[in-house]
Amino acid sequence: MLNLNHIYPICLILLTTLGISLLAACSENRRDISDYYFPVENLSKGLVHAYASEEGDTTERRYWFYRTFVRDSGVFLVGTQYDRHFEINQIVREKIGESGSVAREVFLYEPDTASGKLIAVPTEIESPDLFPFSVRDSLGVFLYKLQYRPVSDTNATVYLIRNRRYLGDGPEFTFDGKKYPTVRFALHEAVGHSKEGAAEIEGHGEEWYAKGLGLVYFRKTFGQEGQIRFAFRLAETFPMAELEHRAEEAEHGH
Repeated sequence: MLNLNHIYPICLILLTTLGISLLAACSENRRDISDYYFPVENLSKGLVHAYASEEGDTTERRYWFYRTFVRDSGVFLVGTQYDRHFEINQIVREKIGESGSVAREVFLYEPDTASGKLIAVPTEIESPDLFPFSVRDSLGVFLYKLQYRPVSDTNATVYLIRNRRYLGDGPEFTFDGKKYPTVRFALHEAVGHSKEGAAEIEGHGEEWYAKGLGLVYFRKTFGQEGQIRFAFRLAETFPMAELEHRAEEAEHGH
């Protein structure tokens, strides 16, 4: 007759071993891509990333000033976006965790028709995922979703839904004479307005992140016929003082 007291420990050992093997197999299939995000350890003093347009008006520029802050509650990366006229478009405060970067606060800037000044518009973040540090395959989707009430109509709600899907290695990126490996993400976005019923505009695109640099290229196409298209590539990086200098020159017409 079988002694169940002897069999139980053996089964427990087998199940534990199997569980460890499955965990090891899962971890082996995952890839750490944290080095491809912005180098937060080098951004304590801040750095401007200047992106140049590659479609349409090639003189178009977008500037992102990234700076790292270390607090008791963790490490945070704050990104401030400026347009070609050096006016603020948005501010994003991200928390850098072990599993990736997540949005904590997002403010959009819109002009006030009465005063002509830019007003900071708070948003409600429903899904905060910005960049994963551990990926496995293209089946994983990372969701970023927010909504806000525009200054022009505070009774309306505008929402943005952005899905990022990991695609693996991207093309080599050349910057300042050096070549960098990249990873690619597919983008699927939807932008909607509550007062326009269920109508929304959808877009598709792609992002490249280079090891040690962060985001270096992105393109998006919106509309069924692709009426709205844009693509930007990292052209240069420089301190905030340089951006302020360029803004001052532009203001005085130089």
